[in-house]
Amino acid sequence: MKQRIVGIIVLILITCGRGTMSVGAQTPAPRGELHVVDTSPVNWQYIVLNVFEHLVEFSKEGTLIPVLATSWRWLDDRTLEMTLRQGVTFHNGEVFDAEIVKLNWEENLRLKQPFRPGTHMNFKPGSRLEIRDAQTVRFHFPEPDGAALLRLASLHIGNRQFYTELGWGEEHW
Repeated sequence: MKQRIVGIIVLILITCGRGTMSVGAQTPAPRGELHVVDTSPVNWQYIVLNVFEHLVEFSKEGTLIPVLATSWRWLDDRTLEMTLRQGVTFHNGEVFDAEIVKLNWEENLRLKQPFRPGTHMNFKPGSRLEIRDAQTVRFHFPEPDGAALLRLASLHIGNRQFYTELGWGEEHW
């Protein structure tokens, strides 16, 4: 037991003593550029899922849970109304509201993203969003859409600054 403790202490001292820096020394500032050289076609997912929120998401159990939307209800088989979460602000202080949802919705429709699972993840032509008030939106679909909530779960919500400075571009990441 005593030898084991001594061994652990020696290992700690060797590990801490590595390198030229002493305890309390300043860490040098990074220099140069960072280049990510990973060719995996799903890298964008890891970035997007850790940076953007969604109106709704699926839990590990597969049930739909509210995120930026607090509730939703079907008014008929083509109209879905969502109530948006109040008190949400983006990192830059911009307030989350129905106008932000509309901006993201319109950008999503404009790009008609070529999702890896297939174009069936895009909303049908003629789908539209109506702002009822700052915290309520209605999605109108040209035909009954059983996958609408699945599609909305993949609608990434960015703020105005994201769209003015970066945006999604003309193609899928």
